[in-house]
Amino acid sequence: MFLVIFGLAVTFAFFFYLKWENSSYVRTIDLIPGPPKLPLFGNALSIPLDTHGWLQKVSVEWPKKYDHFYRGWFGFKGYIDISCPLLVEEILSSQKFIDKGSDYDMLMPWLGEGLLTASGNKWRKRRRLLTPAFHFQILDNFFDTFNKSANILCQQLGASQSDDSLIGKEIDVFPYLKRCTLDIICEAAMGIQVNAQQQDSEYLYAVQRFSTVLFEYFVSIWSLLPRWMYFMTKKGKEYQKYLKIIHDFTSKVIRDRKKEMELEEAVKESKDEQEAARESEFEPRKRRAFLDLMLIAAKEANLTDTDIRNEVDTFMFEGHDTTACAAVWFLYCMATHPDRQELVRKELDDVFGDSHRPCTIEDATKLKYLECCIKETLRLYPSVPHIKRLNTEDFVLSNGYKIPAGASYSIHIYALHRNDQLFPDPLAFNPERFQLDQSAGRHAFAFVPFSAGPRNCIGQRFAMYEEKVIFSTLLRRFRFTYDTAKHGPALPCADMLLKPHHEMPLKITPLVRD
Repeated sequence: MFLVIFGLAVTFAFFFYLKWENSSYVRTIDLIPGPPKLPLFGNALSIPLDTHGWLQKVSVEWPKKYDHFYRGWFGFKGYIDISCPLLVEEILSSQKFIDKGSDYDMLMPWLGEGLLTASGNKWRKRRRLLTPAFHFQILDNFFDTFNKSANILCQQLGASQSDDSLIGKEIDVFPYLKRCTLDIICEAAMGIQVNAQQQDSEYLYAVQRFSTVLFEYFVSIWSLLPRWMYFMTKKGKEYQKYLKIIHDFTSKVIRDRKKEMELEEAVKESKDEQEAARESEFEPRKRRAFLDLMLIAAKEANLTDTDIRNEVDTFMFEGHDTTACAAVWFLYCMATHPDRQELVRKELDDVFGDSHRPCTIEDATKLKYLECCIKETLRLYPSVPHIKRLNTEDFVLSNGYKIPAGASYSIHIYALHRNDQLFPDPLAFNPERFQLDQSAGRHAFAFVPFSAGPRNCIGQRFAMYEEKVIFSTLLRRFRFTYDTAKHGPALPCADMLLKPHHEMPLKITPLVRD
């Protein structure tokens, strides 16, 4: 009896597969060039499991072979992989393709329907609500936070050089940078000081582990199976453990801050209007953290505590590790190109002289060559190497290929930025590409490290100012070198973000000023 049932099940599955394979959905996608696929698995088994190998296969090897436009299958999911600017513009600039689709479902328990994962009208309303929080005048208020954390970072790196056992030795800078950006984002997003650079942070460790576990899920067989089965595994339980730590941390901060704001309001109301006016005349305008702005807006927008937590968690996720990744690759590029490092330092001397004074927003706007170096770093090593969009209706792309509803677009930013038709000698670090005379005429969607179009990164100016302050502070105090002969070129790997495959060992030499 068992064999009969088993045989019927196999027969049913076989006919179901044949029907699916011959559906218009599959046949339409398979008209697009792409790597050979296997039944049931698609191209999943031909993609290496290690994160560097995965990146090389999908963002280097296949784009070269299929001219920056190909289709791929991960089980029964069809992907249209794109890294040419005309099609990238068509997808990212359109209001038709603003939904992220099921690829972001495993982020939902963490970020809920926050700005990153929300779709349709809910996303539009949140975007309009949050945009004022990133106004130029508000960003100016965060420079004190940027400078304070950058100075602590310098103290931490300087302390490593005062240790006799470490003088002249290499230091893995990535952990230092992650703790620095965590300090900044916690103060900017939540208005709290976690002092991650000076003491261990359970929250930082939880975010790092959660990100790793999440990526491992995306590239494993578990992503093809019901989620409840994954949550029964050891990795699934680890996912839930670290998610709880993250949510508990953010929820407590929100509760505490709400109480503080209610108390502040009560004190304010207890004073007469003239006394309050006299005090406000002499008190400097208080900097508002992102959480404060959310709590104020919540009264008008009817946001729940969960809605607020989703947006704060989203800002923490997008504004912490992404900036640390950009920073570690920037220092690597400086360390491997000492001539460019000295040009940046010359510009810093022109702006700051011999001073170690804080970097102001006016200083940041003058650092044009530093900005070119940051952009060239983001070209070679975009923090987010690829993004997804869901195709919600049958659509014909400008190249003539029809894309059926239900397929996903995968925009390979890493491959786009290394497209030799857009950037000659694409593997070379050449910041001059972004000077006005060389960038004029380049396709607007050839360089999209912060995405582009209606769903571009809302915090990109925040990130650029933060990086300028950190880098201008570091390069006025230290010289960075990397031993390529000893370590070989640093290999990028695509975790959820683009990170060094191993550590980032740099030699840090304090600068001696005359």
